[in-house]
Amino acid sequence: MDLSIERREHDEVVVLVCTGRLDAETGEELVRAVADELRRGHHSLRLDLDATNFMSSAGISRLFDTQKAAKAVGGTCFVRRASAVVKRVLDLTRLSPLIMEDAAGMAAGAPAQTVAREVAHDVTVGGVRLLALERPTARLPGSLVGDPEAVVSGRVITEVRRRVPRSGCGLGLGGLADGQASARRAGELAMVAGAVFHRPPQPHAAVDYVVPTGDLLADVGLLSAAFWEGVPSGRAGFEPAGDEPFVRLDELIEAVLAQADAAAIGLVVAGEVHGLVGAELIRPLAEAREGDAPVTGSRDVATTWLSFSREPVFARHTAVIAGIVARLPCTGRVAGFVRPVPGRAFASHCHAVVFPFRPLRRGGLDLAETVGDLAASSPLAVMHLVADPQPVLGSGRSELARGTVWFAPIDLADGEATA
Repeated sequence: MDLSIERREHDEVVVLVCTGRLDAETGEELVRAVADELRRGHHSLRLDLDATNFMSSAGISRLFDTQKAAKAVGGTCFVRRASAVVKRVLDLTRLSPLIMEDAAGMAAGAPAQTVAREVAHDVTVGGVRLLALERPTARLPGSLVGDPEAVVSGRVITEVRRRVPRSGCGLGLGGLADGQASARRAGELAMVAGAVFHRPPQPHAAVDYVVPTGDLLADVGLLSAAFWEGVPSGRAGFEPAGDEPFVRLDELIEAVLAQADAAAIGLVVAGEVHGLVGAELIRPLAEAREGDAPVTGSRDVATTWLSFSREPVFARHTAVIAGIVARLPCTGRVAGFVRPVPGRAFASHCHAVVFPFRPLRRGGLDLAETVGDLAASSPLAVMHLVADPQPVLGSGRSELARGTVWFAPIDLADGEATA
């Protein structure tokens, strides 16, 4: 007999009722079911194994996997009821005190779990619910380096070297400083809390990265970039407010922009991905010439330079997004670094670093800790995000299931003009 799993919910606790065998094969179904609940933001889970008629050692291992997954996001997953067969196995292996829930609702013999703090201030803006919103308390100093239009057309390519401080955030075109000319190595670059992620300009390129450790800080060569120093003081968890199972990135940006009294903001998002839409550079900018560059206006030429997602990609992954946003009308040098978003009153520029899926805790996230934890499982991609909402022909817009956003006003001054 296979395993069937029935979902029940009571007083914010989700109970998964398991009927049948719990072994190596069916145990994976249970692990996936628990992961799906965690992804939806349900962090108090219980397993009802009263109708489970067999459990192997592999099944026990899968029970521990569900506990670890819940614990990783600050939640709990215990066995609420067990059949005589399952209870005997757990007793013989002396695992009942670790896996079974007692009458008080906690695991017997397990340390007390931290109770989630009460949400003090939630705000709903359109289809986005901002959870435990903290509005920014300080402006952050930033700078602009290079001329993006000149760089991607091949007219002016000047490298600027920088050491990224632990609190440094930003995005642009550049690479990790390795002694090679940036014009040959520059690709999509994202900087988050001192960590730097770089995708070289070639098809199917592996992402290179440096996470600050001890005295090790990343040195970068930038062709064009928007950069700021300091972790944004504004913060909120986010989740869908309506019936959709996701939050559109442009709606999230609009929601947090409304919480900041500023012409421009910097933001970082850590989110579970529903789908991302973007492009990646696949040729070195040193090869750019008039009529043969990413911005020639010809789609045929552009596709020799950029790999576009034809539809939303990287569903069921986790991403960290760095971006700058400016209200319209946008003037001055910052206008060259952002693009208007269709149907919105702002222009933006965002890069996403994609990782294997890791469920994210609700609230209380530390940005540097989150990035370091995700980087422990190597990044898969760095994408320049685009919004392409044209009916039928468009690829769509980037969407996130849930996560946390950090944001703050930034003052973007002109950066270095020469190497």
